[in-house]
Order: sequence, then C-alpha cells, then structure tokens
Amino acid sequence: MKAKILVLSQNTDITTLMSKTLEGEGHKVTLCDLPDTVEKKCKDGEIELLFIDTSIRDIAYDTMIPALKKQCNELLIVLITSYAFPENLKKSADLEIEGYLIQPLSADKIRNVAKQVLRQNELTRENRRLLLAVTAAKKEWEATVDAIEDPIFVTDFDYTILRANLKTFQRLGKGVKEIIGRKCYEVFHCAHEPLTDCPGKHARDTGEPASETLSFRGLKSRLTCSVYPQVFASGGGLVHYMREPLVNAEQQAETMVKYEHLFDDARIPMLVVSNEDYRVTDANQHAIELFKYPPEQLADIDLENLFAPSLRETVINNIVQQIDKEDAPLKVKLLDAKKNEIDVIIVANPIMISSDSFVQIFLVPTDLLSGSR
Repeated sequence: MKAKILVLSQNTDITTLMSKTLEGEGHKVTLCDLPDTVEKKCKDGEIELLFIDTSIRDIAYDTMIPALKKQCNELLIVLITSYAFPENLKKSADLEIEGYLIQPLSADKIRNVAKQVLRQNELTRENRRLLLAVTAAKKEWEATVDAIEDPIFVTDFDYTILRANLKTFQRLGKGVKEIIGRKCYEVFHCAHEPLTDCPGKHARDTGEPASETLSFRGLKSRLTCSVYPQVFASGGGLVHYMREPLVNAEQQAETMVKYEHLFDDARIPMLVVSNEDYRVTDANQHAIELFKYPPEQLADIDLENLFAPSLRETVINNIVQQIDKEDAPLKVKLLDAKKNEIDVIIVANPIMISSDSFVQIFLVPTDLLSGSR
C-alpha cells in the first residue's frame, strides 16, 4: 500500500534518511520543520501518515497530536523518539497514536514501522467494510421477513424470543422491549411455563416440525401455530409460524418455503460447520455458487479442503480463535471445485443446535467489499 507521508522533524539526518527510505518504497514523502503548517496539510487531505519527532521545537508534540486527531480523525500518527520504552512515558501513554519509531534509525526500521502501521490501518478499514456488508445483509433479511403477512417469530431452545416480524408486533400491539428477550409462553399465552400441548416443546424435543391449534390469550385469538427447528444465519432455534386455522395447507407450505429460503437468499455466502470434525453440514445458495461444488458434495466436505494447502492450519486456528473472541476476521484464499483461488474474509460465530455445537462461517468475497466502498 502506497501512502502520502509527512515527516515533521528539525533534524536533517532524520528527514534525509526517512525521505530516501520511504520514497524508495514508492510512498510520496513531504518533509516539514514548521509545526504550524502541519494542520493545514492534514486538513487538506494531503497526508495519510504523519511521523512526528518528539524533539520538535515551538510546540509540544503531546499538545499537537490531540488537535490534529480532532481535525483529521483518519490521520495515522507515529512518534519518532529516542526512548527505548516510549509507551511508559507519561506524556505519550494517553495519546491516540499508531506506533513509535525508535532511534537510532535505520532503513529497515523505518520500512517495517511504516509497513506495519499502514497494514493495520488497511485491516481496520476492511473489517469496517465487512461489518457494513454483514449489517446490510441482516437488514435485507429482516425486510424480507417483515413482508410476510402472518406473525412469524424465532426463539432459542429455551423459548426466549430472539426476533419477530412486523406482523407479530402489530398483532400483539407491543414494542421491541416488551417482546424480544422474553419467553414466548409469557407473551403469547400469559403463562409461567410452556403449555402441555405446546408445538414448540414437541419440535424442540423431537427435532421434527409440529403444529397445534391453540387459544392465545396474549392475542385474544385462536390460531394454528406451526413450529420448525431450523439452522439459520444467526444460529439455531425454533421458527414459529402463526396463522388463522382456516389457512389451507398450500398457503402454509408457501409461507414456510419463503422463510426457509431466507438462508439461501442471503447476499453473503455462509456455511454451517460441525464443531467436532470441521465438516460442512449446510451451505446457502451463494456458498454453493462460490465453491461450484454439487450441493450434496459441499454439504459433507472437510472444511480444510476448501482452502489452499499452505493456509489450512492458519484458517482453522483463526476460526477457533474467533470463536473464543481472541482474533479478528481473516483474509484468506479459498479454492473452488476447479481449484481457482478466491480472496475472501472469514467471519466465524459459534452456534448451538439443541445440545450440539456448530460454527457459522461468513465468507465475504473482497470484491463485494470493494463494491461497497
């Protein structure tokens, strides 16, 4: 990554070495020995990375940096210092900076610090674009569910309501805080525990869909409720579909097919992987198209075989660390069925289906992120 870099120092030995080294790496370098001109250069968008010599005269660096960050919050700042452990300096400890360049300087040291700061900033920007892409996909999913004319809501296996469509809120006449996070039997039946003939209890215990026509005190209506155990984008649980008892089987099937297709229609390729042997157990339509495997073959493949051999250990280790919240999303190359390489960013989330552990994996192609800039 090539950048526009400003070096603020009144030491010509420092500026000469840094200019020669950084320009040799392809960066555009500006040298400056007057602190009062730096802010204008940064505000004009001319500078991405600023090196500040702590020995600069006329203005203290720890006074200068907060003002620069306030005016140019995207500006990357590195301190040039002769202190071996600059992070222990009281003046530097609370500054919003990206790193230190410790004297005596060498070309290798200058190159390494610049490369590390710019690479970390690039990863931060990629993660930000990734978050925006995932958020957009989530909003698209929710908008599709809200278009369904009957109440549909999702619970975990302890009957806690995780999400609901717009029709559910309208029928109940309640807001988000009155529904999300509460037990479904409290909201819909005004009860302290699941009913004996609760279809959700049957679906949870058997793993099979169940339907019952019940009186719902919370809705003041008698409705047919069908419950379907599902694996979907946010994890596993129970999908509850409520409708008037006279709705025919064809309408019911049409609505559930629409719901079940939400996972497949998500914009981002997604896999569900066993947490025991890391074999793929499910894949949405975009993942199938990305890998170009037959669906039945992809649904039972070893996750490692989807990536270049030299990266397989790195990928699995990163997924494990993401599950433990100890690592960030990973940019990596995957292999499709024809052994073509595709650049993607991996985001891994742990999910539970009944008592079994799985991993939900988002595979975000970098060209998707590029298109969202």
